[in-house]
Amino acid sequence: MNAAKEFFLKYSLQIVVLLLVIGIMVMVSPGFRGEAALFSSLERLIPLGVIAAGLAVTMIAGEFDLSVASMAAFAGAIAVQLGGLGLIASILIATVVGVLLGSLQGWVIARLGISSLVFTVGTLILLRGATWLATGGVPVTLTDYKLSDALMVRIWVFTPLSLTTIAVLAVLGIFLSRTRWGREISSIGGARQEAVASGVKLRSRLVLAFAISGGCGALAGALSSFRGGSATPDGLANMLLLALAAVLIGGISLTGGRGGMINVAFGIAITAVLAAGMSSLGVKAFVTELFTGVLLLVVILLEFAISKAVAYRVSMQRRLPHLAVA
Repeated sequence: MNAAKEFFLKYSLQIVVLLLVIGIMVMVSPGFRGEAALFSSLERLIPLGVIAAGLAVTMIAGEFDLSVASMAAFAGAIAVQLGGLGLIASILIATVVGVLLGSLQGWVIARLGISSLVFTVGTLILLRGATWLATGGVPVTLTDYKLSDALMVRIWVFTPLSLTTIAVLAVLGIFLSRTRWGREISSIGGARQEAVASGVKLRSRLVLAFAISGGCGALAGALSSFRGGSATPDGLANMLLLALAAVLIGGISLTGGRGGMINVAFGIAITAVLAAGMSSLGVKAFVTELFTGVLLLVVILLEFAISKAVAYRVSMQRRLPHLAVA
């Protein structure tokens, strides 16, 4: 089996769904064509793509980081208020804060054996409260709007924002699939007891997974706030559910150990194309979220049907071995 055929079979559902969404958007929206449509879709990658990438890492490890959107809002407020230090320094400091807070979350979860789902509900609320304190309860704005000009530079259909998202996905993809630490994160999600028995250091890998999630959330929040020139205490609140939908549409398992950054990239692409196409029709954001929910349910039902069909075929092959030859 050649590599292209193997790739298509592995991601066939996501490829078909992506092509269907593109086809439907092109048919229903006359303005959703060519370079403009591609640029509009790519601009949706910040903050959605980077937040989804970080969230996916914790899910692959068999955990869940509900605080990632609140982390983005908190980091966005920090970055805007540190804008006087310059674009790079502000984003870097905000991202480091996210990495440190994410590491602390991972350490507490691993050290105390607390459910990450329960613990990150607390940090979700805590970080949102910290954002209200950091902003004084009102939107904060950049004192120098020219700082964001560097993020608006357009190179064909790309901007520094979309290129950053692509780079994050590529780096995390290589890390998870090509490095020992990355593969160990996947192993503790798929078969934790076996992984620990074989010598994988559970605590440090959980700390690493949550550090990545915190860093991605903070980077996305800082970049998004700089692009808009401001940060609000209740900003990016819907990003958790949208990022989760993108990750699930891409094929990442809630139980851990299944999927990688290619799955995340497909999920982000599908949701970004849907959002950009709906935007070109002039519909409200809540309508786009409604269709994203419908799309997620369709993908879940298709995955269920496919898994049942595969199980039935395997069962029949065991009963009637000659079918395997055919």
